[in-house]
Amino acid sequence: MKSTQGRRNRKNAIFEAALRCFNEKGYYETSLNMIADEAKLSKGGLYYHFQSKKEIFLELFHYRVKRYYDQIKAFINELEDPEERLRMFIDKSIHIFKENDDFFKFCIIFLSMGVRDSDIRDVMTGFYKDSVNTFKKIIDEGIVSGRFQRTDSAKDALSIYLLFMGVLFTNFSVNIDFDIIEQNTYQLNKILDSIKK
Repeated sequence: MKSTQGRRNRKNAIFEAALRCFNEKGYYETSLNMIADEAKLSKGGLYYHFQSKKEIFLELFHYRVKRYYDQIKAFINELEDPEERLRMFIDKSIHIFKENDDFFKFCIIFLSMGVRDSDIRDVMTGFYKDSVNTFKKIIDEGIVSGRFQRTDSAKDALSIYLLFMGVLFTNFSVNIDFDIIEQNTYQLNKILDSIKK
């Protein structure tokens, strides 16, 4: 049990070190040696957990996204009302976004590499489908319960996903002159107002 926890702790240290390296140097300039040094491990110790830089890159995304989704789902699963669940999902996502801008900066690097790398594109496609399906499920529950009017839940779910992705890109690519969280809330309210009964 102790060794399992020790391996988990070393993996976490590698992920955190890799996150710093990828954010500071970019993917191509980051080496396994840099990550090992940053994690205070030997290169052999790093290879015990990961076989390549790309494996670390992909696993880092999976690990952190799963961690955030688990946090969010723990909050929304306690709520009955679909509108509250949708609002809570977005609200918690935005708080996690604000508190973990290092990871979301990494996400921009990850997303940009998906243009040329089919493995990364496949991972992002999975994330996109999971996100849209989660939103669609909540909207469908709202329709069945009578809280939302009959609507194209797939398109509404996609609108919410695209809204969040737009916030992510804008936050890291533009010198914004507005409160991005306030704007996101405004836009989400417009979407919810359009589907509420």
